Amino acid sequence: MNRPPNFSVLPVVIAAGGLGTRVSAWSPYLPKELRPVCGRPGLAHIVDEAAAIGSGHAVVVHHPYYTPLTDWTRQVLAPGALARYRMLTNQLPGRPSASDLLQVDFIAQHGRYADVTSVLNGAEHLRTGDLYVIFADNVDPTHTALSALATAASPDTPAVLAAPFDATAADHHGVIVCAGREPVQRLVQLIEKPDREHALRLEAEHGTARLKLLQGRMRATPGLLRHLAATSRKTNSEPKLSLSLASYAQAHRVDVVTSTQPMTDLGS
Repeated sequence: MNRPPNFSVLPVVIAAGGLGTRVSAWSPYLPKELRPVCGRPGLAHIVDEAAAIGSGHAVVVHHPYYTPLTDWTRQVLAPGALARYRMLTNQLPGRPSASDLLQVDFIAQHGRYADVTSVLNGAEHLRTGDLYVIFADNVDPTHTALSALATAASPDTPAVLAAPFDATAADHHGVIVCAGREPVQRLVQLIEKPDREHALRLEAEHGTARLKLLQGRMRATPGLLRHLAATSRKTNSEPKLSLSLASYAQAHRVDVVTSTQPMTDLGS
């Protein structure tokens, strides 16, 4: 893989601590992260995406409700697991994949129920400096989304992946107001899931070139992680990662990397 000089191979936190409340008709029986996408569980795609950047270590932070399923999930995502399955079913062996070199740990989310909690739990488990975060309910079947962020993001600078602005989809995303020009802009403001009327006002005020939709990929630095922990402790309601990012960006640079690769939302 040809990589630019600023490319960093970092460990990955896979945030899967939700309960799938938007799909509660079936999520009590199966974590939404295991919903099939292109014939494979979404989580398998996420693991392949983490492996595609060359990362050697990832941690999946899951909700404690799904703990009984993690032994099986750990087994089928272990290095060489698919080869063993093919042998048991008398299939021809397939080519080894990059995920065969990735160590995947599973830990139950502990603390307040929130997306920021999954990130902090994963960072605590990895005990490292910078890291990447993938939210496991946003699946890219091409396994290139994290690579796009890793390739463009500057070292030692927090960064998020974003999609082009679409007012009709804004109520399911954080809307980012950016400064600068693509491919790497700077986060100025972030509005959490505005309704259609609010989204149209933002479009009229800033124009579509300065607006992006937050996607489920992030590069986190120790400074950002400390800020997430501090703001999480201060709020009495469920702490939101997007709002903590917005407050951090008031005093620190946060890069915004735009990708046009479509994502599959497992919670919709």
